[in-house]
Amino acid sequence: MNKLGLLGPENTYHDIARKKFLPNLTPTFFKSFDDLFAALRAETINKALVAIKNSTSGFVNNNLDLIKSSGYKVIEEFELPIHLCLGSFHQNSLLSLKKIYSHPMAIKETQGFFSKYSHITFIASSSTSGAIDELRNNRDQYGAVISSKEALEGNQLHLISENIEDSADNSTTFNLIEK
Repeated sequence: MNKLGLLGPENTYHDIARKKFLPNLTPTFFKSFDDLFAALRAETINKALVAIKNSTSGFVNNNLDLIKSSGYKVIEEFELPIHLCLGSFHQNSLLSLKKIYSHPMAIKETQGFFSKYSHITFIASSSTSGAIDELRNNRDQYGAVISSKEALEGNQLHLISENIEDSADNSTTFNLIEK
């Protein structure tokens, strides 16, 4: 069995890391880290790709603690450069936006960029790519998402701005783990 689990949907940074570092493994996507770790415990999957730490925002959830306390074995470690983009289903500008959806880490990693746009409200999502589904479901004409360029392009969103991360050398460390 060679079943890999990771945070989904497609084009999350987990999926981008999988495509870059583990292109021969077919993924099973999970909506939350809790679901991912439960599947690994239940042996529905035998490997998981898990974000551990971001170079600017720090540790991701309590994933490292969960790996250590559960006795999972780290097989490999990967570092993925993170470049964040802003996109919308509508032709918006930064000044016309009212809400931005994204994962809390991406919101944190772009605080400096958005510091002069105090009129924008941020909505936390389960993933950067999952934020696109929320924006689509809410039909928010003045909403946007912070996500990967791949996710924006894959969902036909208009690119408002790219490389909006506060640190040009922003990266996330991923661990490939097994039980």
